[in-house]
Amino acid sequence: MDRAPRRPCVHRPLEPVAPGEGMTRRIRKREQDPDIHRRARILLYVAFGAFVLLLGRLYWLQVARFDQYRELSENNRLRLRTIRAPRGLILDRKGRAIAETQGSFDLVCSPVDVKDLAGEIRLLSEIVEFDVDEEEIREKIRKATKVNPFSGITVARDLRYEQVSVIEFNRENLPGFSVLVEAKRSYPFGEAFAHVLGYVGEASQEELDESEDGRLAMGDQVGKYGLERLMDNVLRGVNGGRKVEVDAAGRDRRMVEEVASRTGGTVYTTLDADLQKAAQESLGDRAGAVIALAPKTGEVLAFYSAPAFDPNAFARGIRKAEWQALSADTRKPMQNKGLQGTYAPGSTVKPFLAMAALEEKMQDKARTVTCPGSFRLGNRVFRCWKEKGHGAVDMYRALVQSCDVYFYTLGLKLGPDRLAKLEKDAGLGTITGIDLPGERKGLVPDSEWKRTVMKDRWYEYESVILGIGQGAVHLTPLEMVVGYSSIATGGEVMRPRVVSRVAPMDGKPVDRAPALARKLPWNAENVEFVRKALAGVVNDYGTGGGAKLPGIVVGGKTGTAQVAAVKGKMIKSENLPYQIRDHAWFVAFAPVSDPEICVVAMVEHGGHGGSAAAPIVKAVMQEFFRTRLVGKEVR
Repeated sequence: MDRAPRRPCVHRPLEPVAPGEGMTRRIRKREQDPDIHRRARILLYVAFGAFVLLLGRLYWLQVARFDQYRELSENNRLRLRTIRAPRGLILDRKGRAIAETQGSFDLVCSPVDVKDLAGEIRLLSEIVEFDVDEEEIREKIRKATKVNPFSGITVARDLRYEQVSVIEFNRENLPGFSVLVEAKRSYPFGEAFAHVLGYVGEASQEELDESEDGRLAMGDQVGKYGLERLMDNVLRGVNGGRKVEVDAAGRDRRMVEEVASRTGGTVYTTLDADLQKAAQESLGDRAGAVIALAPKTGEVLAFYSAPAFDPNAFARGIRKAEWQALSADTRKPMQNKGLQGTYAPGSTVKPFLAMAALEEKMQDKARTVTCPGSFRLGNRVFRCWKEKGHGAVDMYRALVQSCDVYFYTLGLKLGPDRLAKLEKDAGLGTITGIDLPGERKGLVPDSEWKRTVMKDRWYEYESVILGIGQGAVHLTPLEMVVGYSSIATGGEVMRPRVVSRVAPMDGKPVDRAPALARKLPWNAENVEFVRKALAGVVNDYGTGGGAKLPGIVVGGKTGTAQVAAVKGKMIKSENLPYQIRDHAWFVAFAPVSDPEICVVAMVEHGGHGGSAAAPIVKAVMQEFFRTRLVGKEVR
């Protein structure tokens, strides 16, 4: 077998080394060793330092901050759900709930679970058909995150079943939102008690900051107006809480822990729902106020102001369009006309002039004044409502027929100061002290007021028109019913009250007794005469016949509509444009011999008191005497 020839081995000659050069290389290597060792030590120190830092960080995370990071870890799967405490009941005098709490489907946002806020809000607005304000939600989220980013924020209240169904169907696309059942304030009588009960709304930041007892949390509802506001500390309960485990989509999977909420206390009122409905129905769509009192105790039996609003809208969260409509209404539905509206009282002040004249012994009740249809003072002419006049009338007939000329002369004789003293003593032009917020004081003018406020002296013609309740005098319906109640009781001025009993969440119930504001030293014969004359207004062919009741003697007084003189002609109020018509009044009590109820009806721009307001008072009294309500409160 042939073999491949071997390649010849070539020997390369060694490079010549100079004498001593090998030794030099070994010396250089040894000289380089210290640098290598130094670098190695540095690397070792760095590695050791990094190891120490790593150990320190591990200690910080695993030991020192263990509780915090465990909480963060748990929060990624646990959620704290606030259980809103139901507000306490508000009851009428028969134990019927006029403000209660019901369950409500509420839309709640959990900030920590939101993935795309703008997108989720946009989807919500498309699928559930309600306005969601993105900026408002962002602001709520910002505030809530400062306190607890894992807490829920109520976005919308009182969802309908179909809205809940659509939201749950789209749950995967709404990880930051869920529907919870919450306690919702409910007003079963709607607008009827609106201005007395008021309404609730979500607590403002200022209210949260001012909360001292720790019972108020973000998203809680508090009283904003009326009894809800006045009695908020009694009605508000204590929130509970629920800790739940959630899945990746934020859905509740398991309840870990729960603390029950506590319902707020109960407020008992003197109001009667039947009388309130009678007042509402009889006033109808007209603007005005109707108030019924028990003269001997000051109990408010009915208190209605119109136009009203639906407090349920505020409980669920009033929409912008609804609020704008209420604010733009020229008839002022948000105003409680019974204690905040002031009006010229017209002829309803005439009984007080009669009482002042008798008490001051300035006019005998038998003295007659001839009414030709007008009264002249200098170059001024003041007309009577009856164009052809009443002829010769004494004090009784002047009250029954509401003769303006008689009271022109009486007003001029009395002057402002004597009349103002008696009227203020009776409760006119003063704060009555009712247990409702926002009461406004009317005005009973006198010479001191004219001098200090108007910077002018009092003129005689002002006394003349004061005699028929015109000029500077303006009163609230509440003042008027308190004043007539003082005539009904013979001079006992009772402080009006709406709350009869308070049963707090903790503690014993407390009854609120009647309070006598003052006792007036009126002559009993004078009081009896004025009562008899007021009975004649209703039952003796007077101006208040529209309030007459079979079998019950009613005594009252109309606030007769004024007429405007246009180019020498007399024009009835009902023929004038609505906004310049006078207001219609009627105030009455019954039975005259032993009064149990006193009612005022004031109809804005209503025309004649006898035709517009007297039937309202009659309707309320009919309902009252149908069941004889006084003294039948539920305890």
